[in-house]
Amino acid sequence: MHRYDLFTLELFIAVVEEQSIAAAAERAHIAASAISRRISELEAMLGAELLVRHSKGIDLTEAGTALLHHARTIQGSVAVMDAELRDFASGLRGLIRVSANKSAIMETLPMELAGFLALHPLIRINLEEGTSPDIVQRVASNQADLGIFGGNIPAPGLQIVPYRRDELVVVLPPGHVLSGRASIAFADLLDHDFVCLERGSSIETLCRRAAEDLGSEVRVRVRVGSFEGQLRIIENGLGIGVVPRQVLDGQMRETGLTALALEDSWRLRPLHIGLRDHASLSRPARRLIAYLTQPSPNATAACPTGASCDAGPSLRSSPQQPSD
Repeated sequence: MHRYDLFTLELFIAVVEEQSIAAAAERAHIAASAISRRISELEAMLGAELLVRHSKGIDLTEAGTALLHHARTIQGSVAVMDAELRDFASGLRGLIRVSANKSAIMETLPMELAGFLALHPLIRINLEEGTSPDIVQRVASNQADLGIFGGNIPAPGLQIVPYRRDELVVVLPPGHVLSGRASIAFADLLDHDFVCLERGSSIETLCRRAAEDLGSEVRVRVRVGSFEGQLRIIENGLGIGVVPRQVLDGQMRETGLTALALEDSWRLRPLHIGLRDHASLSRPARRLIAYLTQPSPNATAACPTGASCDAGPSLRSSPQQPSD
């Protein structure tokens, strides 16, 4: 198989387009003799004449016509390859692996990802749902580039970026004995059966630790794997539950569910973005973090030049705490 030099093919195209070796040399800023030598070496390698030189310029031979077609195809492919690789380098193209808990996915994250991808159509996002402890492990083991999880979950070794807060409320089934109240302390809920998400989830951990601090425990009657299932079970009178207010607002529909405000300070729960090391993150991932943490969700653009993305948001390291 012959080895083709891309610059020689570029010069060949220039000669044909300019109809002159001298004009092609001026266009390429190279000596005309150097172009003649390169084309002669190409003809010798191929064993076929490519150009017929005469006083008025040049004509292509049949072999030259075939080479011109393939050389232009190669030139176009190289240009596309170069543009795509530049997009990767600038953060305009790439894959971001995101792992997020149910709260983030049920609340604003899908809308935020849609806005980000509208600004960056060449970037792809692989979104995976999980419990907060699982998300921390996925990021730590490089199965995810970044994770979104409850701020009460230990994340040893990860860098933490504050994402946002949500408010936890108590959900009661129709006709529940506590329905007449506007707010309630968590301690007053511990005599009632609970419907909870799976063990280890951020909210379940908050409730369990709050009960332990009160010298008690949560009476879990049913565990489910989704907020939709949790609210459905509560609606049918099998217990009460604690869910983010925004999730409840989106799921109330025509149910008879009642929401009570929690009086405990931990009702305001932070959600964090966790990552292994900001400096080693891909530029697309940096852009996403900058977009998710920008001050206004209505901003029209995120990091248009990439400069602020590379600087990144405020980071802190998670303390080395034991996991649950």
